[in-house]
Amino acid sequence: MEVRRLAPLVRGLTEDPSSLTSKASGGDGWSRIEHLLAMILDTLRAANWQRTGKKTNRPKPISPLARGGARRIGRTTRSPAEVAALLKRFGPPEEVSTDE
Repeated sequence: MEVRRLAPLVRGLTEDPSSLTSKASGGDGWSRIEHLLAMILDTLRAANWQRTGKKTNRPKPISPLARGGARRIGRTTRSPAEVAALLKRFGPPEEVSTDE
């Protein structure tokens, strides 16, 4: 087989979310369309849940992107006030208003 004909086949293996090659390279088995549809469904389910006014039985997201949640890195023994003071001290400078 010629190399120029082999390249699209290999590219297709990594782009197809259900291929073992795609999963081995970090894919989750979902295509972009499936991710978008699942996220739309998650949003609609959450919106309908909010309209009911119930505070319990919040629908669980089905999209793996929505299920991930935030990953916490590191720990601190500082209080929230100390953290805020450090962020203010070492963070980006506050913008100066130039209203005339």
